[in-house]
Amino acid sequence: MKDLKKKLDKVVAAESSVWMEDAVQFEKNKAWLDYSAEIALCVLDVLHEKRMTQKALAASMGVSPQQVSKILKGTENLTLETISKLERALKIKIVSLHSYGKTYDAAVAGSSVAMGYDRTPHKISSAPTVYSLESYSFYRSGSKYNEAS
Repeated sequence: MKDLKKKLDKVVAAESSVWMEDAVQFEKNKAWLDYSAEIALCVLDVLHEKRMTQKALAASMGVSPQQVSKILKGTENLTLETISKLERALKIKIVSLHSYGKTYDAAVAGSSVAMGYDRTPHKISSAPTVYSLESYSFYRSGSKYNEAS
């Protein structure tokens, strides 16, 4: 019994555990990690829908395939520049601004801005279908994506 305790003490003492630091870091960054994961799921879904490879997405964005792989892990702190590149490459809208019950979606293919007074995504006539994280969440939860005409 003493031998077993000595062996366990040796193993425990030899390895330094960083799980507590990792947990604190995760909790500290939870807000943007949640957004990053939502964006990754949205992009993966669109890639599947468009039958597009990660390599093709990387070429379209002008980044390395490794960068796309990092984005799709859902743990990358994305810049607005990177989000914009994703939107242009996939011809989708990932981020919408919501203020006082209004939804502002910038057009992907045009310079106009679509405004609505409900919190549903709006299709912009001259642009491809507009996706937002909010609509994607509804889509993922089982109900179909509702597109305003």
